Amino acid sequence: MIIKPLWLGTFTPYAIILSACAALGLTLSWLLAGKDRDHVVDGGIILSVLILIGSRLAFVIRNFSYFQEHAWEIPQFWLGGLSWPGGVVGVVVGIIAVHLVWKEPLGELIDNYLAYYGLLAMGIWLSGWGSQSGYGPTTESWFGIPVKDYFGLVKLRWPLPILGAVLSALWTAGVIFYPLKRKLKPGFRGALGMAGLILINGVGSFFRVDPAPTLWGLRYESWLAILFLIALLAYLYLIRPEERNEPLIP
Repeated sequence: MIIKPLWLGTFTPYAIILSACAALGLTLSWLLAGKDRDHVVDGGIILSVLILIGSRLAFVIRNFSYFQEHAWEIPQFWLGGLSWPGGVVGVVVGIIAVHLVWKEPLGELIDNYLAYYGLLAMGIWLSGWGSQSGYGPTTESWFGIPVKDYFGLVKLRWPLPILGAVLSALWTAGVIFYPLKRKLKPGFRGALGMAGLILINGVGSFFRVDPAPTLWGLRYESWLAILFLIALLAYLYLIRPEERNEPLIP
């Protein structure tokens, strides 16, 4: 494991970018909640803690052989080392936890934090750019960007982190603000937003070349993205807008 250079004496750029995006996402979620702002910030803090725990545990499990010999580094998440699939599990557990604590409807909770999901996904891509992870193949084309790889070498590579961040932001904004004619059930927008963000990360994982364990030729996050998408599509199908047949007027 490579220890990243620190900023402000303690935290890495990785941790600072993720924290800033999470704070901005939570603020936007609070603003967009309108009159239903009760417990948005409090619930967001619980959600953030569980996302952090889930993403860190997933990373530790994936690199268990390393952490067996460096157990003191397990809680040092600010050095880098978070897994977005573990973060997705943290989102699910966090939403359920907030629902149980404040008795808020699950569907509304899923919708309320859509801006938070999107900004956090954007932060994951941007923080990966500077933390020697999540990079794509090398290229000599004009669109190549300088990226430091796992071995500390700076090379021109596909702008994978920029594409991931931009697509995550555009998708989230589109789902939040695009006017739909049908009345959506609570939870539909939030689940649709999450499905798009997972799809972006899943497709992006096919182009990543940073070292990672694989299963049957695919990275673990690729398989997990497929499983998450299946679960979300099933949920979206269950809460899909119902078509209403209007009576014919003679």
